[in-house]
Amino acid sequence: MVMDLRMGDVLRLRRKHPCGGFEWQVVRVGADVGLVCRTCGRRVLLDRPTLHRRVQAVVERGAPLDPAIERALFGADDPEGDGTGGTSDDPRAGG
Repeated sequence: MVMDLRMGDVLRLRRKHPCGGFEWQVVRVGADVGLVCRTCGRRVLLDRPTLHRRVQAVVERGAPLDPAIERALFGADDPEGDGTGGTSDDPRAGG
């Protein structure tokens, strides 16, 4: 499964960096993910499978994308746009 990463996310990796820091900020999202150590400022690029294995937790979430872009990328969680998540009280809706 593809990790949902945003610019500005702060990730905690399993092993500490030689400077002693565990937390990394996402600065580039693509086939490779760019990270900056929050302790010393070192920049690294990791491919997604390697990053997926090394991530222990998401400490902070970055700013969300434009809702229209998120719907295009990840599908419509709320197709009706009414905040109900696609559920309906209409008994004729079936299901």
